Amino acid sequence: MKIHWRRSAVDSLISLDKWRREIELKPIASFLRGHINNYFQGQDFSVYVPGKAVVLKGYPVNLRMLLISVGKSDPYKVFYRITKDEIEIFLVRHPRQNQMFKL
Repeated sequence: MKIHWRRSAVDSLISLDKWRREIELKPIASFLRGHINNYFQGQDFSVYVPGKAVVLKGYPVNLRMLLISVGKSDPYKVFYRITKDEIEIFLVRHPRQNQMFKL
């Protein structure tokens, strides 16, 4: 399956790096993007669709949230949806980031 990063997902990665700089941590966006791509490429969606269905105001109704861990840190929230031939990633958030969503 093809993985498509929406502009909102790229913006959320930029926001994540900005937040990490504020708390004196190194940027992680490029590594996280590759890690997420590898995760989705290794999945067989005909057997199991990972994540939980969620509703976010202003986003498609068939959105799913997946938790992806990187090392020993808290898991990152990845909001995505599956269409016929691609995975669209909409947002990537760390649970401790100060910007919250209305679920």
